[in-house]
Amino acid sequence: MINLIVDYRDPLTGRLLPNGIPPDQHHLIEQMDGYRLDYPRLFYYLNQCKIPVTTYTSDQAPADSWYLMVLGFFDFEEDYFELIHPVSHKRLQSKEIKLVFTYHEGDNPVNIRRRLEYCCGQHGIDPELVWLISGNSAADTVPNCVYWPELEFMYWRTVDLAKGTPFHTDTRSRNYTALCRIDKLWRKVFMSDLWAHNLHQRGYFSYNQYLLGGEDDYFGCALRNGYLVMRQPQVDAFTAAGPFHADELTTDQHNSYAVNMNQFYRDSYVNVVLETMIDIDNSGGVFVSEKTFKPIFNNQIFVEVAAANTLEHLRDLGYKTFGRCIDESYDTITDNQQRFSSVLELTKNLARMPTDQLHDLYLKLKPEIQHNSKYFCQGLTHRLQAVVDRIKMG
Repeated sequence: MINLIVDYRDPLTGRLLPNGIPPDQHHLIEQMDGYRLDYPRLFYYLNQCKIPVTTYTSDQAPADSWYLMVLGFFDFEEDYFELIHPVSHKRLQSKEIKLVFTYHEGDNPVNIRRRLEYCCGQHGIDPELVWLISGNSAADTVPNCVYWPELEFMYWRTVDLAKGTPFHTDTRSRNYTALCRIDKLWRKVFMSDLWAHNLHQRGYFSYNQYLLGGEDDYFGCALRNGYLVMRQPQVDAFTAAGPFHADELTTDQHNSYAVNMNQFYRDSYVNVVLETMIDIDNSGGVFVSEKTFKPIFNNQIFVEVAAANTLEHLRDLGYKTFGRCIDESYDTITDNQQRFSSVLELTKNLARMPTDQLHDLYLKLKPEIQHNSKYFCQGLTHRLQAVVDRIKMG
């Protein structure tokens, strides 16, 4: 049994409200959602996985309960301990309960843990009672941190598992699908290169230019400055020619896990996954989002424009990749620039490949493709149970 401390419920709907937000600010929660403190999704996750869970308020919770704080964004200037309910704050100081942060993003858990330990010292709280559930795989190497790919779970529980794209042997009209919603400098470089070689015509290709220019920072980009300078004219021409759309969905629909565009999976062979990051906050870890699990669920081959060892990590999670027929050596290249260039060349080769050859490749990889979809659909309770067990064991 997991006992969660959640202090407030919506008086009309009974929905559990985020800890750390006082009642006089509850009317602002939707404006904060996903940025500051978020709804206690873990309660619903545990229920869905049939892991026994009960909720209590701070004054009624039994010993060893978890005071839950769900972060949409980790602000290093924020003292989250000041936001804890006063009763739970005292109970943490008395070592009666645990404080559990859940954070699905890929920020470096070493830095977050260091900040949390500093706050523990400021508040007289034993850091052994404070835990971080992180979406960065490096978390498992950090004290009192545990890795959980929450976005895998969020996509699994949201998408209609009965309406995925099945494996089929019909010839497809497009070699690949590559869809970009949010603008990032390295994504522009990648997609502009496909466009410059007229390869966008051989795929379902989109670059929506959402938040255009928001990350146009050479020094903040994981690629080399000299390379970015060289590619800038191509990027500028690409931006001027865009935006590029593959559908008529809205931005909200593009961001919804429930919307499954089966046409893109059914009528193309390879999914070019441009992940959230290609360097995971200098952590050496891996962060995998729903972008990767979409082709897994929908029976596609995929290549990863992502951090080093992402494919290895997916294999560790139980999935299969395609090294039997595709050169996946890019995954082991730790230099971000070299890995990026390598997967870009692979993508261009796949985009240029004659349709009959790509069709044969797809048929050869049938065991791996079908394994992935089946493994994803069968359920992810075991991952959440492992997180629960790790925190309970201390």
